[in-house]
Amino acid sequence: MVSNAHAGAENSDPEVRAVLDQHHRELREAMYAALVTADREGQLAPGADPGASADLLALLAYGVNLRSRAGADAATLGRTVTAALDSIGVRGAA
Repeated sequence: MVSNAHAGAENSDPEVRAVLDQHHRELREAMYAALVTADREGQLAPGADPGASADLLALLAYGVNLRSRAGADAATLGRTVTAALDSIGVRGAA
């Protein structure tokens, strides 16, 4: 629903936009917190940027949501998520 609202005409409503923006901030902040913890525990690749990686994973979440609702194969989506996690050096994520 959130992904559809971002792409739909309803996102021009200031109240809807505020809810969408808040949702995105919370999703990104949750990803960032998890990545900072992973970095502290040595689970990220050296030099991986938790902030940029949080942005990547938040956008990936929206994309996976849209593709899964369009009927994409779960195994294919899983491989995509694994590739994204591998790109930032997340170990033990599977």
